[in-house]
Amino acid sequence: MSLRKLRTHLLRLVFIPIVFVAVFVRPSWSLDSTVAFVMEFGGYLFLLTGLAIRIWCTFYIGSRKSKKIIAQGPYSLCRNPLYIGSFLLALGVGLCFENLLILILVPAIIIPVHIIVARMEEKHLESKFGEQYRLYKQRVPAFRPRFSNYNSPDIIEVNVHALRRIITDTVGVLLLPEIEDLLELLHQSGIIPVLWYFPN
Repeated sequence: MSLRKLRTHLLRLVFIPIVFVAVFVRPSWSLDSTVAFVMEFGGYLFLLTGLAIRIWCTFYIGSRKSKKIIAQGPYSLCRNPLYIGSFLLALGVGLCFENLLILILVPAIIIPVHIIVARMEEKHLESKFGEQYRLYKQRVPAFRPRFSNYNSPDIIEVNVHALRRIITDTVGVLLLPEIEDLLELLHQSGIIPVLWYFPN
């Protein structure tokens, strides 16, 4: 199995408990309360920020991952900006769904998995590119952006296939608040049971 497929399967697996919690666990406060409004509004901000980071990354690395060292744009700030975008998206989902348990699960599950996957990828890139990649690692932090490093050419080549994929992802992410509203209706009508109100 290729590293890319392994990464994809691993990340899909960790989302199973998060999806389960999103469907069957609901908050104990009123959905019309100030807490619900603040959480949902914050969720939109995290979703849009995570999405913007992922789109930005796609412009630079789309379909070129593991083929060459990308050290421009977001990849001049840190080595794993895509994972930062994914993490913010996951937090945004928890907030939009007004689900504190998701907000607990996201750091507990996604951060360790992303660190493991990032280390696997870095070993692969180091074995493939050698000293060139080691110099990049010394210059650019893994996750914490170093803004003084930023550099980007005026013109970049964008992969159309990767752009189509991120557009599809964007549509899916923008539908998440609607999915949350649908879940509320399904819970209220008793079609989907609520297994736990958290916090209780």
